[in-house]
Amino acid sequence: MEEMVSVSLCNVKQRLRNRRSKCEDRIRESPAASVLGAVGVGYLLHRMPVRAILVTQVRILSALAPPALFLYGAAKLFTFLQRGQAADRE
Repeated sequence: MEEMVSVSLCNVKQRLRNRRSKCEDRIRESPAASVLGAVGVGYLLHRMPVRAILVTQVRILSALAPPALFLYGAAKLFTFLQRGQAADRE
C-alpha cells in the first residue's frame, strides 16, 4: 500500500514538474501575453466577492461538520463492537 502511494506521489510530482516547465516555456515565448493574462486574472479576482464566497463556504462547512463527525463516530463504534463480538466468539 505504501509503495502504491509512493509511486502515485512520484507520478504527481513529475506531472507538476512537466506542467511547470511548459508554463515557463510559454511565458518565455510570449511574456507580454502572460503579463496581460496575469493582470486580467488579478482584476477579476479583485472584482469578485471573495470574502462573501469564503464566508458562505465556512457557514456550510460548520453546518455539515457535526453530522459528519457523528456519523464517523457511529461507524467507528460499530466496527469496535463488531471486533468485540468476533473476539468473544473465538
